[in-house]
Amino acid sequence: MTKGRGKTERLGREVFGPLGGIVEIGSVVDAGGGRPLSTISVSDFTARHRDELNRILAAVRDIGGFPPETMRIVDDLGWHRDHAITAASLLLWSGGVEAYSPLLEQPESVRRMLRAGADIQLVNLMHALVGAAAQRIPHRDPEDLVPLIVAVIDIAAALVGLGHATAVRDVFRMWRVAYLPGVLMPSSTTPAAIKQRFRTFAHILDARD
Repeated sequence: MTKGRGKTERLGREVFGPLGGIVEIGSVVDAGGGRPLSTISVSDFTARHRDELNRILAAVRDIGGFPPETMRIVDDLGWHRDHAITAASLLLWSGGVEAYSPLLEQPESVRRMLRAGADIQLVNLMHALVGAAAQRIPHRDPEDLVPLIVAVIDIAAALVGLGHATAVRDVFRMWRVAYLPGVLMPSSTTPAAIKQRFRTFAHILDARD
């Protein structure tokens, strides 16, 4: 595997990972409250939201300039195919917000994991999208790519039950706190050119109404 191809695949996996969390969380949210996790079907969710997921993947391809072999990683990961959703997987997506215990599947615990997991995975997704856009070869004008990033976050937020007017802005503000200093501070090992592109993307996103 060439160095360039390896980097492209890494950037793709960084995007597709949080999308897997969004699909699982969205499946549970879409099913309504109180249902046992074992009765929830990922394939039913992806079938109902096929158009939204296709729009996300088309935008991701354009944002990262990803070739077909990178986009096929989605099939390798299999998050769009039917699989069991467990309390343990929701715990992972939600960053351990609950204590691991036999009570983990109680409705209130599940609700907390869904809320935390939605926030975490949307922020992870925005960071991966900005990273892919900042490092794509050949470069594209950030002004052209920011609307695609916004569209992905907007659709993904709706899939996890956060389809309100300020959802993208809220995700941006969380991302700015959680990730941006680690990229932009002088102590960061991020190359100067990539820092500048991250900064440019952040400024454009911040200027949106």
